[in-house]
Amino acid sequence: MMNIFSHPSLVDETTSSHQAKVGLPGNYYFSEQIFAYEQQTIWRKTWQFVGRESDLANPGDYLTCQVGDQPMFVIRDNHGKLQTMHNVCPHRGARMLEGQGNCQRVRCPYHGWNFNYEGNLKGLPRAECFPNLDPSAVYLAKGRVEIWGGFIFVHPESQGESLVSYLAGFSDYLNQYKHSWEELQQVDHWFYEEPANWKFPIENYLECYHLSVVHAQSLKCFDPKNIIYTPTGRHYQIFVPFTDDEFVKNHPAFLGEPKGQSYQGFIFPNMMVNTAKDKVSVFKLTPLSPTRTKFEVFIYQTKAQIEEFPYQIEKFRTEFERVLNEDFRVVRSLQASVHSQAYGVLQLADIEYGISHFHQVLSGYYQP
Repeated sequence: MMNIFSHPSLVDETTSSHQAKVGLPGNYYFSEQIFAYEQQTIWRKTWQFVGRESDLANPGDYLTCQVGDQPMFVIRDNHGKLQTMHNVCPHRGARMLEGQGNCQRVRCPYHGWNFNYEGNLKGLPRAECFPNLDPSAVYLAKGRVEIWGGFIFVHPESQGESLVSYLAGFSDYLNQYKHSWEELQQVDHWFYEEPANWKFPIENYLECYHLSVVHAQSLKCFDPKNIIYTPTGRHYQIFVPFTDDEFVKNHPAFLGEPKGQSYQGFIFPNMMVNTAKDKVSVFKLTPLSPTRTKFEVFIYQTKAQIEEFPYQIEKFRTEFERVLNEDFRVVRSLQASVHSQAYGVLQLADIEYGISHFHQVLSGYYQP
C-alpha cells in the first residue's frame, strides 16, 4: 500500500516563496483518503466518551452511539455491569438498536434474531433453516466500556489499553474541581454540523492566542496571559484563571470567582471539558466527512448547582452560542483556505503549543 503519510510537510514544508511552513499540509483537512485512514488508525483505536452512566440505571437500559465510523451500543446487564457491542447483527449486518431506551432482548428488526445483554444468541425464527449453525458460537462483536467520573467511554476493540492508562493522569487534574463529577446531571444538549474538518475546531480550542481578538468581549472574564497548558499523554490540560474583576461573578457563559479558575482541557481524540462555578460544559466532535463535523454540546450540573444556580436555557444558550459561533466563523475561514497553494502555518507561538502537541500525537497514528 502506498505510504500517503511520508510527506515531509508533517515536519516542514517549503513553498515557492521559500517560507518554511510547519504543521499539517492543506490536504489533511479535505482528503478522502486521509479521512478514511484516520477512521481506521485513530477513531477505531481510541477511547471515546458516549454518555453518562446514570442514563443506564436498570438492566436492559441501553444507548446507541457512533464511535468514529463504528455503530455501537452500551447496555446494562442483569448483573449491573455495562456491556458494549457493535450494533450490527452477525446474520446479515442489520442495525440492532436505535436511539436510547430499554429492551428485554437485543432483537434484530430484520429477521428477528435476538441476543441477551451479554451479546449471546438466544433465539432465531425458523432455526431449522440453519441446520449447520451452532447457536452457542454466535454472538455480537464486543468492544470495551469503562467509566470515569460518571462518563461512559467506549473503545471499539475488545482488547487493549485500559481507560485509566489512556487518560494518563488527566482525571487527576479534573478532580481539582470542587464539585463531584459522578453527581453531574445533564440539563441541556444540542449540536451543530459544521462545514469543517474535525481537526480545525480542536486546533482552535488548543490555543489562547485568539482570545483577545475573536472573544474580546464574550470571554473577557478570563485572563489569557496567565493560562497554564500542560500536555498529559495524548491529552492537553488548560488551566484558565478568571480575571480579578467582579463581573465574573455574573458572567452569563462562564460564571466564576475573581482570581478563581476554570479547569479545561482536551481528551484525545474528540472530547473537551470546561468547568465553571455553576456548571460543566462538554464538547464532543464526530467526523462526518473530510469537511463536515458534528459538534455536540452537553451541559451538566450537580444537584447542589441546580438548586443554587437554576439552569436558564434561553439566557445561557444565547451567550454560549455567541462564543461558539465566534469560533465557528474562524474555523470555516480556515477550511475555506486549505485548497490555496499559499496555505500553511508559518510559525506557531509558544501559546499555540497545544496545536504542535496535537500534531505530534496525530503523527504517531499516521505512521503506516
